Amino acid sequence: MQTLHFDAFIVPAYTIHSSEVVSRKHLLHNGRITLVELASWASHMQVWSEITFSKSNDSWYLVFEDDIDLETLTTEILQSFPDDLWRKPDLVYLGSCGNIPGSKIYEGAYGYRIHQALNPSCLHAYAIQPQTAAKLLNLLSSPRRAADDEIVLLSNSQKLLVYSIHPPLALQRLTTPSNPSDLHPEKVYRLSRFKAKIDSMIRWWRGVELVDKLKDSALAKANIDKAVEWREKNEHVHHTLSPLRITNRSNSEFYTDYLMHSIAKAVIDQ
Repeated sequence: MQTLHFDAFIVPAYTIHSSEVVSRKHLLHNGRITLVELASWASHMQVWSEITFSKSNDSWYLVFEDDIDLETLTTEILQSFPDDLWRKPDLVYLGSCGNIPGSKIYEGAYGYRIHQALNPSCLHAYAIQPQTAAKLLNLLSSPRRAADDEIVLLSNSQKLLVYSIHPPLALQRLTTPSNPSDLHPEKVYRLSRFKAKIDSMIRWWRGVELVDKLKDSALAKANIDKAVEWREKNEHVHHTLSPLRITNRSNSEFYTDYLMHSIAKAVIDQ
């Protein structure tokens, strides 16, 4: 994250064995949500709670799950978007989430476009403000579906205005035995690569802009040893929200990143 000029810290994810998840197993009977999805929901809820009670109500926060790769110029690209753009949406997805681009809102100097998001089913990398975090805490207090699918419904019903960036600034890596899920550590995803190919074919058929490689991968420049060292030092440390300005715009300040899962991957440090 040093290369990206971000000051990041960890908010460890809940697992399927966490008491915060086990105590809510009754929600599994209320709708179409799995135990892993419930753990993901609980993990994002704790991040939204911290953002809601932060002191910077007019600022944007970046939330990253730990299994992503980012464009090295993410900071510069986000800064290139005008102030007016940041006054409107509730959420901005840094990854396109396999969704078809909606109406184009803006095209920046770096060739990245902001679109209204259509069915953006993912939560691996996004920008959010405290008022939106508070809204999600209320609207998703008893989820019937995965958190990202609930947000799709809120977007489709115009309860949330969601933008997405195309091509994506963030890509989520496959879950594999060597890159396991922190939410369900015991599970081995032998069919993950096959499933990814099927999903890719479906997205192509739907007309989705397929991107499987970033222009300038931050992960490719990662220092694994520093990543592990940083994790061991920070994983169990409670951090108070301390803003980090990475742009001079008063109305579109981006603050400290939240890395959702227990991070062993090199994306956390450069």
